[in-house]
Amino acid sequence: MKSFCVKGHAKINLFLHVVGKEEIGYHLIEGLFVFANLSNFLEIKVGEKDFRYDNSIVEFVNSELRINNRYNTVMRAVNLLLRYAPVRTKIIVKVVKNIPIAAGLGSGSSDAGAIIRTLGKLWKIDRSILNEIALSVGADVPASIDSKPVLVRGIGEELCPIKKLSLPTNIVLVKPKKKFLSTPEVFSKYKGDFSKPIEWSDDAEKDLLKLLKETKNDLQEIVVSLIPEIEDVILALESQKGSILSRMSGSGVACFGMFDNEENAKAATANIREKQPEWWVCDTQLIT
Repeated sequence: MKSFCVKGHAKINLFLHVVGKEEIGYHLIEGLFVFANLSNFLEIKVGEKDFRYDNSIVEFVNSELRINNRYNTVMRAVNLLLRYAPVRTKIIVKVVKNIPIAAGLGSGSSDAGAIIRTLGKLWKIDRSILNEIALSVGADVPASIDSKPVLVRGIGEELCPIKKLSLPTNIVLVKPKKKFLSTPEVFSKYKGDFSKPIEWSDDAEKDLLKLLKETKNDLQEIVVSLIPEIEDVILALESQKGSILSRMSGSGVACFGMFDNEENAKAATANIREKQPEWWVCDTQLIT
C-alpha cells in the first residue's frame, strides 16, 4: 500500500463579486483567491481493493463539527477519481483539520483539491478531467488543486493564474466561536444588483492592492445581517497597528486582515486573542 502525506491549504477570497446568475440557479462570481500556509494535513493510503471490505474510508480529526464520513468533499472526489484507477483500488484517508469548516476558508475544498492533485499525479489523469472532477465536487475545488493565487470567474471553472502576487503576505484570520454558515444558504439570500466585472489587465496585476481597495465582498452584507458579530471582527482587525485591508472571506464567517509586516500581524493576533478569548484567531502567510 502506498502512502502520501499532503497539505490542503486555506483559501482566502481577497474579494468576491457576484456578477450574474445562470438559468439553472448557479451564481456567477469573480474573485481573487489566494492560499495560506495554514493547512489541513491528509494522510492518503492507496492499495488494491479487498472485496471483503468497503472500497474507501475517510476519517476526520480535530474538526469543530461532526462530518458525515460517507458524504463529504473527500469521498466525492475519491469516488470520481476511482473511475480512472488502473486497478480495483481501496483508498484510506485521514484528515487532520486545522482550517475551520463552514467559514469561507475552503476547508473542505482544500481537502478535495489535495486528493485530486495527489491521485491525479499518481494515476497520470489528464488535467482537463481533473478540473471536471473538481468542479463537480465544489466551486472552489478547481482553484484548490494547485493552491496558487488565481483570478476565478464563472461558477469556479474559469481560472486565470496570477503571475506574481504583488501584495503584503502577512495575514491574520479571525472567526467568531461556534458560528457557521453554509455557502448555499448565503447565496440563496443574495438579492442585490449584480456587480460589474472588473477590467483585468497586466496593470491590474502589477498593483493588486489598488485593485483590492476598489473591490469588496458582495456577500458580506448578507452575512452581517445573519451574524452581526462579523462587523466587530472586521473593526477589531482594522483597529490594529499595521492593518492594510480587512474584510470577510468567501461566504463567511471568517474574516482576514492584511498587515504590513510579520511583527504587526503577530501583535494583532495577541491583542485580539486577549480581548476576545472566545474567537478563533490565527496569523499566517500567503503562498506566493
